[in-house]
Amino acid sequence: MHRASRWLVLALVFAAGQARADIDSQLSSYETEARQLGTDIPKPGQQDGHGQRRLIDAQLQFSLGDYEAAALALFELATQQGPEHDTATYYLGEALFQKGDRGAARTYFTETVQKAAGSKYVQPSLRRLVEIAIAQNDFTEVDGYLAPLDRSPEGVYVRGKLAFVQGKYDEAQTLFGEVPKGTTLELQAQYYLGTTAVAKKDLTRAIEIFTDLIGRKPKTSNDRRVIELSQLALGRLYYERDQPSKSIDSYLLIDRRSDLFSDALYEVAWVYVKGKQYDKALRALELLQLSEPESTRSSTTRLLEGNLRIRKAQLIRNSQIAGTALEGGHDDPAVEYDKAVAVFTETHDLYLPSYRALEKIADTTTNIDQYLVQIAGRSSHVFQTQEPLPDAAAEFLRDVPEVQRAVAVETDLGEIEANLTQAESMITRLEGVLAAPDKSTVYPSLAARRSRIGQIQEDLIIIRTSLADQQLKQVSGGADLQALTTQRQALVSQYQAMPKAEALYAQRVEEANAQLDIVDESLGEVSSALDGTQAMAVALRKYAGDLPADQKTTLGSTLESVASESAAIDKELVALRNELALGRDLAGSGDEGVLKARQVRRDLKTALDREHSTLATLASSGDARKLATLGDRAARLSEYLDQIEHTIDGIVDTSLGQIKTTITKAREDIVGYKTELAQYETESRSLGATVLGASFKDVKARFYDVIIRTDVGSVDVSWSQKEDADDDLKRLNLSRQRELKQLKDEFKDILSGVAPTTPGTPSPVTPPPTSSPPAPSGSPDKGAGEGRVKPGTSEPQGTPLPNVKPDAKGSR
Repeated sequence: MHRASRWLVLALVFAAGQARADIDSQLSSYETEARQLGTDIPKPGQQDGHGQRRLIDAQLQFSLGDYEAAALALFELATQQGPEHDTATYYLGEALFQKGDRGAARTYFTETVQKAAGSKYVQPSLRRLVEIAIAQNDFTEVDGYLAPLDRSPEGVYVRGKLAFVQGKYDEAQTLFGEVPKGTTLELQAQYYLGTTAVAKKDLTRAIEIFTDLIGRKPKTSNDRRVIELSQLALGRLYYERDQPSKSIDSYLLIDRRSDLFSDALYEVAWVYVKGKQYDKALRALELLQLSEPESTRSSTTRLLEGNLRIRKAQLIRNSQIAGTALEGGHDDPAVEYDKAVAVFTETHDLYLPSYRALEKIADTTTNIDQYLVQIAGRSSHVFQTQEPLPDAAAEFLRDVPEVQRAVAVETDLGEIEANLTQAESMITRLEGVLAAPDKSTVYPSLAARRSRIGQIQEDLIIIRTSLADQQLKQVSGGADLQALTTQRQALVSQYQAMPKAEALYAQRVEEANAQLDIVDESLGEVSSALDGTQAMAVALRKYAGDLPADQKTTLGSTLESVASESAAIDKELVALRNELALGRDLAGSGDEGVLKARQVRRDLKTALDREHSTLATLASSGDARKLATLGDRAARLSEYLDQIEHTIDGIVDTSLGQIKTTITKAREDIVGYKTELAQYETESRSLGATVLGASFKDVKARFYDVIIRTDVGSVDVSWSQKEDADDDLKRLNLSRQRELKQLKDEFKDILSGVAPTTPGTPSPVTPPPTSSPPAPSGSPDKGAGEGRVKPGTSEPQGTPLPNVKPDAKGSR
């Protein structure tokens, strides 16, 4: 029995020793982690090395082709003095240039040239300034750019482009010839040599240059582009020199994935038309319509297809008459005529609504600026008060160069407005977060450290409670120790009965997000209903033309009222969505349960500190001293973590003070930007309305021409069918007369023997052969004449020429 007691004591001692070893290991692990948490605490707004990192990130975005994101990232660096200023200014100009905003790009390139003398970015900036002058056709300051421009291959190339644009072809040829071989600009310079030869009417030399170019192997995307443009240029040159086979071969070299493939298809169709290869021309047009279904060129291709169907039907019929049609062939003129009628009818029905809409709009002088907003695609709710433009009309208007410039300005203004709205929304969210009682979640990186500190503190409470209970068994204390122990045990019971702060916070965030998701779905349903109302309003305005005047007036006033309410609801939806975003930011922040759990944890830590201080003084030696040592380590670790948390709070408070100052200034800047934007929008809308008003009439005339040509095409089909019927009747009559004459000749003796003539008897009078009246010849709108008039041309004979020649698109 005595031996058993000894073994039990040894087992308990071993277990206690093992527990102390585990606690020692845990404390060592937590001490290491605490040192990591307290080292290199990120300070929001710290600029050391931050600008360089942002510059590298922006350059990476630039190299990936995301010029808009690069410009946004570079803007702040370019407006602040620092080591990254010159580089950021140049790359900002380059990003804007690649993005197409040449006006803004010129500002930053000019700043680089003026303020960064001796920088490696001066020469590239000068070259870009010359290219912008060429693109904008503004040469007022170009001499100042050329004077300091070096004679590098890039500088020589830009000088050559300027000479070419100014019509100095001999000088341009000399400059392009000076671009060294093997450089990145060699192929581009050679292409310009070819275009210069075309401008000087030296087509033989141009063909030689372009032929050499298409045999090169591209090294860059620019080289590939130059080769494709050379293939297109060769096709046009061979077309002009009446070499259709070579022209077709050149066109068909262009890759199907190239954006020039549609131009090649359109132009190769005309080459086939010129050679009367109507089947191949039709196939090219079919491919073109598949590749560009929404192109403004669709009207021309549809009309061309209809006329080609008529010509094909005529060729099939002529081959059938001449007996040269293939045996077993299934070609039928009637089928081609039906297809031509279908094409003309579909085209007429497609563009007639656009013509009628423009006919009503062309004479109006009010609210034209709203149509500009639609064409630019700035807002989906701006047309609640009036009927929108048909899509085809909008596409034709976008094709007008003056409208394109107005749309580009309107698009830029729309982007600025969207950016200001987004900035204002973000400022509102920041103000809401700053107004919350708990600011620990403002900075995610710092919030993550606070959360981990809280988890370690929870584990330390368990360890310290266990150590305190073991120490109480080793020492004997008085009433003071008993009071401290009782207080600590009460807090431990309270702490264990409530959820932990970090877990409760995560639960509150999840619950809040779930509720916000329900609200978000409801807002989506309201938005869908609003869109349905919008569509119904547009439909009612579109089909209200046949209503009586009083009903139309009532409908208009009702729709105006609905439009006003719809705009108000839409504005409220935007505000609610902003509040939803703020709600997600503040989810769990300031929750009473979380705050109470953290306060109880702080109170428990204080109670443990007091109890441990008393127990440490009572521990003299042995296990009590070892336990006290572990308790000291745990207390110091808990205090160190508390200091880290206080440091984080100080960093947050300092950063929030800076943020408040920044937000106040940003609010003032946004007010100024909005005022400036309103001024620019007023000017843009005024000029855009003037340009658009003039373009309405031009585009209406284009639609009128398309509709008239479809009507003429349908008449041509009917007239061709009538002429075919007349020709058939004429041939039948001629065949009948020929057969009657042949019969009379063969049976002349019999006929004369059956009815002999006697002297004095008058000979029977042979009636003249009957024949149908001659069929009219020629199209009714061309007048009668000899020879059939082919649809689409006024020449009765000869090769029909295309009434639209391939343009000179593609020159660089």
